[in-house]
Amino acid sequence: MKQKYDFLQEFFKTIMVKDEDFGVVPGTQKPTLYKPGAEKLCELYGFAAHVKSKEEERDFETGYYRVCYTLQLVHRSSGIVVGEGVGECSTFESKYRWRWVSENKVPHHLNKEDLLYEEKEGQYGPYRQYRIPNEDLFSQWNTVLKMAYKRAFVGLTLQCTRSSGIFTQEESEMDEYADVPQEDRKSGGKGRTANASSGRAQGKQSSSSQQNGTSGGAATQKNKVLAIMKRLSLDWNGLAAEASIALGRDIKRVVQEIQTEDEWAQVAMHLESLEKGSDIDIPEDL
Repeated sequence: MKQKYDFLQEFFKTIMVKDEDFGVVPGTQKPTLYKPGAEKLCELYGFAAHVKSKEEERDFETGYYRVCYTLQLVHRSSGIVVGEGVGECSTFESKYRWRWVSENKVPHHLNKEDLLYEEKEGQYGPYRQYRIPNEDLFSQWNTVLKMAYKRAFVGLTLQCTRSSGIFTQEESEMDEYADVPQEDRKSGGKGRTANASSGRAQGKQSSSSQQNGTSGGAATQKNKVLAIMKRLSLDWNGLAAEASIALGRDIKRVVQEIQTEDEWAQVAMHLESLEKGSDIDIPEDL
């Protein structure tokens, strides 16, 4: 068992790529396993995932959708089932059911007195953000479907590879990562590989550029935004609302709609002002 664990540690150090296969959640000691990393571990152990069952509930009037996956990991060469796990998700989870908007974007048919709100501080004084229902839950169905599968798959991989001593499964981190396109998960968008030496070299370059005060590209600013987002305990709807204020336009899906380094930097500055109370430039029309 010690030999196996040492081998797993070596695999983690030489094959797994940070920010692609795993990431570190601020305030935690162990790295968080992502789906691409779970796939590599399953390949190492010769495991294949099979869907044992999938339960779904749909309501075409309200947009409610719930899905529950039961997955099995099967050893390819022997056909032995080595483990079973469950993952569930629904559109009634807060990150899908609600979104936060500035006061001037509250729909006219909603009474502000009946809505939950948060007090914020901006350059021009205090303002409020209101929580409103997500009027398009149907567009979240595919995301919910994928999230339920990811939860089952990553948890089951940790269980069957006995790698929970190395990794953890932080649901909030997984949820955020699920919304990031595959090409944007790689540092700098330059297609990092699993080669250990190249991964370490790129890591040193990134560290050096940050120490010299130079930008490492949009991915660097994006990571900064995500780190502040965690510290402020924002969900994706909350981040979209803050990004809308920072950029002066309506943002619904942050990763898809913010593409440039400058825009990520603007959002980072805005979030820093919320965190530290410093002033930033906010468009006058907001």
